Amino acid sequence: MSKKIYDGRFIANADESLVLFIIGIRINKILSFTKWIPVFTAMRPMINELYQNPELGFFHTEFLFSWRGVTLIQYWTNFEALEAYARGETHSTAWRNFNSKIKDDGSVGIYHETYKVQKNESEAIYNNMPKFGLSNVFSHMPVSSNTNTARHRMGK
Repeated sequence: MSKKIYDGRFIANADESLVLFIIGIRINKILSFTKWIPVFTAMRPMINELYQNPELGFFHTEFLFSWRGVTLIQYWTNFEALEAYARGETHSTAWRNFNSKIKDDGSVGIYHETYKVQKNESEAIYNNMPKFGLSNVFSHMPVSSNTNTARHRMGK
């Protein structure tokens, strides 16, 4: 299914604080299928749960694929919501499974980075793009004279 392309220049009107969470999987031993396939398949139930339960504080995720793995860029309402989800049953089960089957054997790597982004401390521009990233979270608007440059979009 293709996404609608918005011709021209658009911005995401990111007028709230948020948490940007980057999480990913890296396949270190390509032939260790029995190790990395379960790690990949554990992601889908978590993403489905997040989209089905907006009260958890999750906004949206973008998937970026490479030949060695996948990275998810996620947008959350705040750190407390992200932390609460990490301590919840679905994620805790996946984490326990990872640690019991893989842990430190080197076959699969997992990483994450968390950033608190304060109101008016981000900007985005999309040229001839479908909605992506912040534009899936906040208002997707055409560029105006007040939002024509990165400096303007940052409120400077």
